[in-house]
Amino acid sequence: MKKSSAGFTLIEIIASLVLMSFVGIVAAMGLMQGIKAYVATRTSSETVQQAQYALNRLSLELMNMDSVTTASGADTITFYSDKTNRPQGTVLGTYYTFTRSGNEIDLTVNGGTPVPLITGLGTYGPGKGLFTYLNNAGVAWVPTNGFGPTVTYPNTYASTCPSTTTCCSSSLHSITINLIISRSDGGGDITFTTSVNPRNNECTDGPQAAAGSQ
Repeated sequence: MKKSSAGFTLIEIIASLVLMSFVGIVAAMGLMQGIKAYVATRTSSETVQQAQYALNRLSLELMNMDSVTTASGADTITFYSDKTNRPQGTVLGTYYTFTRSGNEIDLTVNGGTPVPLITGLGTYGPGKGLFTYLNNAGVAWVPTNGFGPTVTYPNTYASTCPSTTTCCSSSLHSITINLIISRSDGGGDITFTTSVNPRNNECTDGPQAAAGSQ
C-alpha cells in the first residue's frame, strides 16, 4: 500500500507568494492615490478659504470708500472710508492702504504698521496687477480723473466732472481684484477674480462689473 502525501509543493507556495505580492502592490497603489486625493482636496479647500477671506475684506473696504488719495500702479491703493462717521471736508475717519508686496498683500490702517492680509501669492505676469480700474465710460480709470463729483476731501485728486452732484464718464466705476494664490502642494497657481462698485461716488449707472468670483 502507498502512503498519500498532503500539503503544497514548493512551486505552489512560490506562485501564491507572487500572487499575494501583486495584490498587495495594487492595494498599496490604491491607498496612496486615495491619500493624495485627500491631501489635494484639503489643500484646495484651505487655499479657497484664504482667498475668500482676503477677497471679502478687500471688497468690503473698497465698496465703502469715499475718496482715493493714491493708486500707485496696479498693486497699491490708499483711500478714505467711513464717510457717514465724519464731517465732509475733514481728514477725520479711517484710511486704508492695500499693497501687494512680494508674495503677500499688506493692509495698513491710518498709517500704522502694515499687517499681512494674505500670504502665499502666486506669480503675476507682465501687465497683471492686483487691481484693475474702470471708469464710468467703460475704459481705464486713472487717479487724476478723481473719485466722483462730490469728493472734496484733502489730499485727494480733484474731480474732473463738470458738475458737483452728478456722476460723469471719468468717475471711478469699478475696481477688479485679481488674486493669484500659489498652491502649497506645488500644484500651480489658482486665480480668483471679483469686481467691486464703490457706492459713495454718486454713480448709479455705467458698465457692468465682472460677474461674480471665480
